[in-house]
Amino acid sequence: MDGVHVFSAKIYKVGIIRFVDVPADVSRAVGEGAARVAVRGEVERVPVRTTLVSRGKCLYRMAIHGDIRKRLRVDAGAVVEIAIERDEDSREPMLPPALALALRNSPKAQAAYRGVTTAFRRQIVRYVTSVKQQTTLERRAAKLVRLLEQHKFTATRPKRRRKTTSE
Repeated sequence: MDGVHVFSAKIYKVGIIRFVDVPADVSRAVGEGAARVAVRGEVERVPVRTTLVSRGKCLYRMAIHGDIRKRLRVDAGAVVEIAIERDEDSREPMLPPALALALRNSPKAQAAYRGVTTAFRRQIVRYVTSVKQQTTLERRAAKLVRLLEQHKFTATRPKRRRKTTSE
């Protein structure tokens, strides 16, 4: 594969998430200064599709998800070999017909849906489709549209207004 970058990195922990730092030369080659970079590749020959996140100064870090760590039986402190390339494929989830119809009938909900991140849209679709019965799926789609119309989901949280001493 053309454009594949191979490197070894030590896993470290930030909060509950495990990361590896992407070397500077690889960061420059795949990132081009973007805040987030979609990549695909392998961690110790286990397929991975993830997003690199900025760690400042045009450098990136990559999360090592729990399913990969469990499969490889590694954790913080382990050194892993990684092969990645930029992923240009769409990450947009396929909408179930009931949700697509409900969104089509509500421009306000459709705009709110488009305003959230692709990852959050995937979670929404997963929630709506994780049912056994079509009636439940339709009920969840209708509920989701109502929530979107009420601006219950936003791409960023609104800033809280601070009280002043004069209030």
